Amino acid sequence: MAEHADDPKHLDLGRLLDQKKVSFELKSPETPDEIRSRLKLVEIEAEHKLRTEEAEDTHKRRINMIVHIFVMAIVAVAFLASAYIAVAGDPKTGLPDKAMGIITAIVAGGVGFMTGKVSK
Repeated sequence: MAEHADDPKHLDLGRLLDQKKVSFELKSPETPDEIRSRLKLVEIEAEHKLRTEEAEDTHKRRINMIVHIFVMAIVAVAFLASAYIAVAGDPKTGLPDKAMGIITAIVAGGVGFMTGKVSK
């Protein structure tokens, strides 16, 4: 208490009141069983919140994986179709050149993804 002696915001009732005439008793309105029960409830709520966050994170990862697989399947189909058109297509139609452009874009995107930086 000596550390607050010079603090003007600190009020020491023990120094202001005559301890022979006034006594203070600090009691909680809750019984010890109620306090334990409330603490147990707080622990249960904290655990529930943690489990909910874990479930949400798992769900987000699962959704990201599904989207990733779906996009990769579309890119694979586009690549295979373009490769087929580039090899077996009639050069007079100009489709093989366009197919090679798609293949180049897919390869460049893949290389850029593998070697690029993530910026936030």
